[in-house]
Amino acid sequence: MNDQLRGVIIPVATPFDAGSDEAVDVAALEHNFGLWDGTGVAGYMVLGTNGEFKAVDDEESRTVIKAAAANKGDKTLIVGAGRESTRTTISFVRSLEPWGDSIDYVSVLTPNYFAKLDDGPALADFYTAVADASPVPILLYVAPGYANGVTVPPSVLAELADHPNIAGVKDTSPTMMTEYMVAAGARDDFAVMAGSLSNVMTCLAFDGPGGVVSAANYLPDECARLTDLYFNESPDAAKRYYRILSRVAKSGGGKQGVASLKAAMNIRGYHAGAPRRPVCRVSADAESQIRQALDQGLAELATFGA
Repeated sequence: MNDQLRGVIIPVATPFDAGSDEAVDVAALEHNFGLWDGTGVAGYMVLGTNGEFKAVDDEESRTVIKAAAANKGDKTLIVGAGRESTRTTISFVRSLEPWGDSIDYVSVLTPNYFAKLDDGPALADFYTAVADASPVPILLYVAPGYANGVTVPPSVLAELADHPNIAGVKDTSPTMMTEYMVAAGARDDFAVMAGSLSNVMTCLAFDGPGGVVSAANYLPDECARLTDLYFNESPDAAKRYYRILSRVAKSGGGKQGVASLKAAMNIRGYHAGAPRRPVCRVSADAESQIRQALDQGLAELATFGA
């Protein structure tokens, strides 16, 4: 198992300032990295779904990457880099050379605008070309809920796992984890990672390394404890802890996607601000409910196993 991907990784939220231009707030991002640095998480993924990567341009993306590279410490850094064409994806990946020594992996979302044409052969060609051109190992990123329903067929995944510069897959689908594990999960040189808290237990049950968990933005140690329990105590203890953690995550920051995620982060002392428009921040009533859920949930998590 690849130790760099073992445990829980934070899909880092991108903070924007409160001004009319909603610029990337680098100081806020640095503040958050400072708080996460002393926690038990394994690493960070910037410019994923929670990083609102579709709402930032390439130059802003590089601003986020520069800040992450300077503040990652000894943790793993994954950078989201998927674009809609092979050409633009390779161009963006190559533009990351100044931070190449700090980037451990590049996560590449499935192209999806022409969903019916983004089939197995097209995806095999796309990922092979990107991996051939990338100076760092890549991870396939399967997130059909945010990618027009596109997934990588398991047979294609197994084929791509043979590429020396493709290190794994981050799966955020509700149904593909078992098939991906059967197709390529037994390999030591290819990691099948959970892309959400909802499928992390399936990943672990198939000897996967863990996953990228949204709630770790505001509950880093609490989320990291899940994989610690699984690897170091017992799967049964982890399952019991997961039931509590999952409930807290759903009610304490998972109801309204990135809007409630950022609200939960702000409540917990992180500087997340609001989502970039047109996504709106949560209402005052919703924020109050999130605060109450977090207070109750944290108390329950703190007493687990006591």
